[in-house]
Amino acid sequence: MDWRKALPFVAGITVMGALIWWAGTEGVLQILGRTNLFWLGMAVSAYMGGVLTWALRWHVLIKSLNLNVKFKDTFVALFVGILFNNITPGARGGGEAFRMYYLTKRSDSTYGEMLATITADRILDLVPVMIMLLLSTFYAYAMGVYSLFTLLLILDILLMALTGIATVIITSERRMKRITFGMFNFLERLVPSKVKKHEDKFNQLVEVNIPHFTDGLKLVARDRRAFLISLGYSFITWFFVILRNYLVFISLGQSVSFTSIMIVQMIATTVGLISIIPGGAGIIEAISAGSFVLLGITRDMAVTASILDRIISFWLPLFLGSIFLSHSGLKPREVKGEKAAEKEIQEAKTSS
Repeated sequence: MDWRKALPFVAGITVMGALIWWAGTEGVLQILGRTNLFWLGMAVSAYMGGVLTWALRWHVLIKSLNLNVKFKDTFVALFVGILFNNITPGARGGGEAFRMYYLTKRSDSTYGEMLATITADRILDLVPVMIMLLLSTFYAYAMGVYSLFTLLLILDILLMALTGIATVIITSERRMKRITFGMFNFLERLVPSKVKKHEDKFNQLVEVNIPHFTDGLKLVARDRRAFLISLGYSFITWFFVILRNYLVFISLGQSVSFTSIMIVQMIATTVGLISIIPGGAGIIEAISAGSFVLLGITRDMAVTASILDRIISFWLPLFLGSIFLSHSGLKPREVKGEKAAEKEIQEAKTSS
């Protein structure tokens, strides 16, 4: 086993231990001792509801391109994708590659088409996030919590800048190819012995899949019905996220406003997007607990609620995602996906 891969998670557990010490171990244990398991179970149900509506959103986008994919496969791909998101830097990063690979192998789609649906899914996910992030900024200012207001303002600017840059890139086939080839050339210089042998196949796949990606993204954008339904699912998904955290507090016997939870969730979500620590392990718990304290929640309650919420949204998916992965495997049950990949290479050879 490569222990270096486990270090971020060890660090995350260490940070949680430090948070419990900071809040007071005795106080945290007392709060945990009076946890209402019914409401905690409802919080877990809210998490599963959010994953379900996320899967429905993505499935609507997949169907808008007339791709033949079963909803069961969409759900499994998403859940295992969450697992990979949690073990790679940046929220929802590594999981996207798995989602693309898994469903392409279980359909007659191309990698470019599937990536287009994933990109559209992420864009629609950002819409409610950006709206709630702006609302959180105004609420923090109105509440007089200027430290959180300043942090939120910085996160607003950073997220908008990153979204703008990404939009400029993905809407241009030429820019997409230039950046993709640039990344490959960088890796080729870094590890030439491992990368050079894949150059021809890589070039052929890029020449086919980037046009498929940009064309697919345009088709999804033009489907107004799919767009509106998916956007609706996005808002429902984020409602479940807020509800989950709210129910965690209820299970601990603490009353807290939806507004306060929204502020903290938006800070944690945005920090998670740019975190270099896989899944933001440890960092998210610390930021969430500190933000709740600034909003008037006691240390022991803020830390206990933040850790419980992260057990549901981070550690539980690691466990469940591993089960899904072990039962589904990375190898497809069917070879249709492999034929699709071979078809892409053949198309590239024909067009060149």
